Amino acid sequence: MSRYGVNAFMREVNMSPACLAAYTGDPAAYAREWAGGPLTEEERAALAERDYGALYGMGAHPYLLWSFTEAVWVPEISRPELVERFRQAAAAHGYPEIST
Repeated sequence: MSRYGVNAFMREVNMSPACLAAYTGDPAAYAREWAGGPLTEEERAALAERDYGALYGMGAHPYLLWSFTEAVWVPEISRPELVERFRQAAAAHGYPEIST
């Protein structure tokens, strides 16, 4: 996993309202066109699909991942529902390898 690239992607979306709007408007296009760091095809697919469970399993930084997930999902579903979904998705992967 190119953890740096995934983490940089999530940080960019978290920190920029314009990037967040572009990403939530068309996640697949944003992930496909993003050139801020190296990403594997699997990572691009997970980002395009907003698949926080897959990103967690690949070792995305957990704090960045949660804030990213919350930013891109809460407008569509309630925060309590998202917390439960996130917990279940993360549990399915156990504790991922996150060393750098």
